[in-house]
Amino acid sequence: MAKLIEQPEQFKVELKDKWLDYYKQNCSWLRQLVNKSKYWIDDSLNYEEEELKELKIDENYNPCRPDSRFILGIISTLEPQVHTLLYYLVSLNDNPDSIIRSLGLDFDPEIELKKRPKKETQNTTEYLDQIREEIKT
Repeated sequence: MAKLIEQPEQFKVELKDKWLDYYKQNCSWLRQLVNKSKYWIDDSLNYEEEELKELKIDENYNPCRPDSRFILGIISTLEPQVHTLLYYLVSLNDNPDSIIRSLGLDFDPEIELKKRPKKETQNTTEYLDQIREEIKT
């Protein structure tokens, strides 16, 4: 994992991946828990209609994410650097939504998971093209 202080943007990308991996592995019980407790936050402002159509998201689907406090609790156990960081962030700013935004985690995990395969396929193709070029030389 990238160091937060040395590579903050890389750290946020890796943290996002960890959160999405966790959500994907646990989505069955997470969705049940969050649905029962009504801990969903409306996230519709983060997505354009065209983007949702491209991802084949049902037009009746309302983008949402779990409550910020819930996400902070999960990521603090996934990444030790976040545990220490949260201590300082919470003392400076008691707004968990702004902390989630600053960590780059203000998104609907269902939509981001749908985007993932396309991104991973593109990266794999680029990597394979690079290997083919190296073999030619």
